[in-house]
Amino acid sequence: MPILAIETTGAACSVALADGARLREDTRVAPRRHNALVLEMIDTLLASAGARPRELDAVAFSAGPGSFTGVRIGAAVAQGIALGGGVPVVRVPTSALVAEQVRRRSDAPGVVTVRPSRAGWVYAARYAFEGGAVACEAFDELVPSDAVPRAPGGWLVADREERLRAAVLAELAEGMPRLDAAEAIPFYVAGDSPWRKMS
Repeated sequence: MPILAIETTGAACSVALADGARLREDTRVAPRRHNALVLEMIDTLLASAGARPRELDAVAFSAGPGSFTGVRIGAAVAQGIALGGGVPVVRVPTSALVAEQVRRRSDAPGVVTVRPSRAGWVYAARYAFEGGAVACEAFDELVPSDAVPRAPGGWLVADREERLRAAVLAELAEGMPRLDAAEAIPFYVAGDSPWRKMS
């Protein structure tokens, strides 16, 4: 059964349908246009495969942390399709997707992923490359942009915009837990809000 994967957290709007050895993907660099494109892209992808939402194994989405709007577009679309089709969701950390794409083109032992949050702050996570896969050593935390944790010797730092691909997201989702559609929520990081409670 195929996995539908949705990536909307960066400049690229990307959707993919993975069914065993067969993979279809549509990726478009369209900043701030994901909400206008993603549903049509998914409809076209499913139609090209002759697949219906209820025939999916799961709907995977890039769950952040990351762009406030982009993460929530992906979560909402994944939840809607999963509810309508009666299928589970898979929440894939966006930093794991970044790390996996870096792993595929590098022979380094690991990577520190750095993605922007609000002004002056970034999300930082650490992934080791073990046995042809990524292993999370430290999940995303919010840190000042001038205080990113130092990478261990030989590791890479991924601090530039990465064009994230739903095809890679679909492959990562294969080995991750299936959740009820109600659990299609973004990953939240402690302190990740510019608002402060008034006394």
